[in-house]
Amino acid sequence: MRRPLLVIHAAALLTPGCFDGADLAACGISMTYCEADAGSTGEGADGTSGSSSGPGIMTSDAFTGSGSGDTDTSGGTSPSTGEPSDPPPWIEDLACDPPEAFEVGPTVVTYKTSADAVEADLLDDGVVIATGPAGAPFVFPVTSGPTNNPGSNLSVVVRDAAGQTAEASIYQPSLIKDPGSTVWTTLEPNDGQFSSGGAVALDGNNAIGAGVRWENNQILATLRRYDKSGTWIATSDGWTQQHTDWTQRAELKTGNLGLNALAVDAEGNIVAVGTAQVDGEPRMYVARFGSGGGLIWEVLGPIGTEARGTGITKDGSIYVAGAVRVAKGPDVWDMAMWVYSPDKQAFGPDIFKDPTDDPPYKRSERGHAVAVLPSGRVAVAGTREVVDPVIQEQRLRGVVLTYEGKGKRVGEWTSPADKMDNDTIFASAPSETGLVVCGYAQNKPENPANKPQILIRWLSEDLEEEKAPRLELTPGAATCYGIGTNMEGATIVGATVNENQGGDNIWIFAVEDAASPRVEYLKRNGQSNGQDRVLGLACGYMCAWTGSEEVDGAMQWITGMIRG
Repeated sequence: MRRPLLVIHAAALLTPGCFDGADLAACGISMTYCEADAGSTGEGADGTSGSSSGPGIMTSDAFTGSGSGDTDTSGGTSPSTGEPSDPPPWIEDLACDPPEAFEVGPTVVTYKTSADAVEADLLDDGVVIATGPAGAPFVFPVTSGPTNNPGSNLSVVVRDAAGQTAEASIYQPSLIKDPGSTVWTTLEPNDGQFSSGGAVALDGNNAIGAGVRWENNQILATLRRYDKSGTWIATSDGWTQQHTDWTQRAELKTGNLGLNALAVDAEGNIVAVGTAQVDGEPRMYVARFGSGGGLIWEVLGPIGTEARGTGITKDGSIYVAGAVRVAKGPDVWDMAMWVYSPDKQAFGPDIFKDPTDDPPYKRSERGHAVAVLPSGRVAVAGTREVVDPVIQEQRLRGVVLTYEGKGKRVGEWTSPADKMDNDTIFASAPSETGLVVCGYAQNKPENPANKPQILIRWLSEDLEEEKAPRLELTPGAATCYGIGTNMEGATIVGATVNENQGGDNIWIFAVEDAASPRVEYLKRNGQSNGQDRVLGLACGYMCAWTGSEEVDGAMQWITGMIRG
C-alpha cells in the first residue's frame, strides 16, 4: 500500500542484528523511499508470486523493442540477421521472510535471477522504493498498522545491461496490532503465600520479569523470562529462578531479597538490582546474568544502602540508582549512584544531598530510576525533601541528575512544584530528545481529602522542560510507577489508581502532551475487586508491564504484554 517513505542506508543494513535481531549482513543495498503515486502490480491477495510469462518471469516488449509475440529465437540467432540473440533476464522464487507481517520489523525479500541481470528494483504497490544489485536481497520495513495493513503488493524488477527486464510479484498480508491491544496476560496463582512483580524489561519479543515470592516466611527474589505467549513453565524460551538458587552469598541463602529494577544489554545479558534485608539491615544488591539466566557476578552492598533503578549504556556500563543511609531513628537517606563495568569494576558512589541539611540530618533524597538518553548521557531520577521557603514546611520535589562516562555528573534539576505542593518522580524513560518522568503531585498532604494525582514531565537532555507538565486527574489517589515511549513517539503511562474507594486498579494509557486526549490502553480491576497495582513498565514496539493482583485476599504476581 502507498506510504511516505524512509531512507535506510547501506551501512545500516550491513550491521547484523538491526531491525529486532534479524541478520541483515547480506543486505548491502541502499533503500530510498519517496512520496509517489501508487501503481498496480496486478497481484492478488493469495500470498503467491505471479508473472506474465511463466513462473516468476515477466518480459516487456517495451524494453526489448519487439511489438509481436511470434518471433522465434529458439535457435539462438536473429531470423533477420543471423546474429546471436540476447534473451531477456529471468527471475523466480520470489519470497518474503516473514511471509505474513504480524509485528513491526524487517521483511527480507529474496529471489533468484539470471546471471546477466545487473540491477534490481523493489516496488511497493507499483512505486519504486529501493534499487540494488541484481540478486541481492531487499529489506522492506514494516512500520505500523496504518502504514502496512492489510498488506503490501511487492514486486522485484531485474534488468540486464541492454535494459531488458523481468518482473515477479508477491503479496504480503499484514496484521499489525493497534496500540494498546493485549498480546498476553499471565497471572501467577498459588505462587507462594503472596507474590508480586516489581520490574520488567523487554528482551527482543520476550519479557524479563523480576519480583518477590513469600514462602516459608522468607521473601524470595525471583527472576523470570516469559516467551512470546507469556509462558515461563516448560518452554524453550521461558525460565524462572529464585535468589537462593543463584546467590553465592551465604547471608542471602537465608536472607530476604527484593528486586526493584531490570535492564537488558545488547547481548541479552540481564542486570537486576534491589535491596536485601540481612539481620534486619538494608543492603543494596546488584547481579548480572547471562542471557540464559546464569549468574555472572553479584554485589551485596554495605549496611544502610538500597538500590531502586538501573540502566545499561552502549559500552556496557551499568548505572545503579538508590540511596545511602546517613541517620537512623528516624532514617534519613542521601541519593546515591553507582557505576559498574561489565566485569564488575566499581566506580562511585556519587552522593547527592541537600547542602543546607546539616547534622542532625532531617531531609532525605532517594534515586528511583535510570534512563540512558539518546546521546549516551544517563539520567538518574528520584525524589527529595526540601523546605518550602514560603510556608517553611517540608515538601517533596522531583530531582534528576545527568551523567557522562563512568559517573561524571554534568547536570542537576529539581522540580518547581508548579502543579501542587508535593511533586515526586518514581519512574523515567528516554524519549527522542531527552527523557520523560512521572510520579505524583499532591496539595497539602496533611489534609486526607487531598489525594495524590499522576504527574508527567518531559525534559530535554539539558534538563529544560520541553512541554508543559501534565497533571492527570483521577477519581481517587493515583501514582505513576512506570513510563515509556512507543515507536510513534507517544508517552505510555503505567499507574495505580484508586477508583471510587473500591480498591486500586491498574491503568495503562498513552498521551502526547499536557492537553492531548488520554488514549486508554488498559484498565484492569481483578475478579476479587481488590488491590490491583502496576509497578513496572518497559516499552518499545511492545509494552511489557508487571505488578500484583489481589486473588482471594492474597497478592499475586501479574505480568502482561500489550502493543505499544
